[in-house]
Amino acid sequence: MASVGNMKKITKAMEMVSRSKMKKDVGLAVNTRAYATRALELMVSLSNETMEKNKFLMTPKDTDKVLIVHIASNKGLCGGYNASALRALNSYLVRRDDKIEFVTVGKYARRHADKSGREILKSFEEFPETPTVGDISELGDFVIKKFLSGEYKKVLISYTKYTSPFHQVPTIRKILPLSSMSLKNIIDELSVAGGEGNIDEVDLKNPKQYIYEPNEDAILNIVVPRLAKLQIYQGLLESNASEQSSRMVAMKNSTDNADKMGKELLLNYNKARQGSITKEILEIAAGADAVSDS
Repeated sequence: MASVGNMKKITKAMEMVSRSKMKKDVGLAVNTRAYATRALELMVSLSNETMEKNKFLMTPKDTDKVLIVHIASNKGLCGGYNASALRALNSYLVRRDDKIEFVTVGKYARRHADKSGREILKSFEEFPETPTVGDISELGDFVIKKFLSGEYKKVLISYTKYTSPFHQVPTIRKILPLSSMSLKNIIDELSVAGGEGNIDEVDLKNPKQYIYEPNEDAILNIVVPRLAKLQIYQGLLESNASEQSSRMVAMKNSTDNADKMGKELLLNYNKARQGSITKEILEIAAGADAVSDS
């Protein structure tokens, strides 16, 4: 009973910590949506001719290799979070004949990639609990450099989309090459209730007109890498929020189970104690009868 009580205190504390971290990560994920909306508006306003010639928006023709940025957790005790991410990844891999290589984020992500038997180009495991865009700069630069080298026809990100504290969806989608339609999908897929920015605010058919200095291509070369990093950053925030919500729910279930087990143990203890007392009373009564008979 004492051990179960102590375990209940631990799981309750972990639940409260996870709840606090989840709220912070969800807030960060929500706040990036307004930036993505304005970026979409800028991309749509650029001429299609310029976009078709930009190196970030062209698919290499001489390769069938695919690079996947796979995000999972560094720690366990988070329910089915990592198992769901692995199932979604395996489901994608069995449907593809492409040569796939990985960049992993998190210790469990590296284990997933190892199980798949695919090559891991680089592994990142030491991100802060509340990362900034600057913290993922090395990861973003590495991925962008690999794509621009022409080795890969596309770059995908595998992460867990946060929808609610009780529901998270493992997701795999393209981040490079970028297009206006993929940007629209980013905003639609990564939106969180209560976030700023709305896809309806952007007129895809009649976009705003801007004057670009020095020129449209130079602006694209600045904006697109930032958008690629934003998608990686958003995926990391979504995954962190999903991880903490999964851990919160898992610890809440553990706390409830510990409470239930504690009550059952107390009931069994009281029954055993009552049985022991009853037995002693019967023995005393029997002894008294034996004395009186003699």
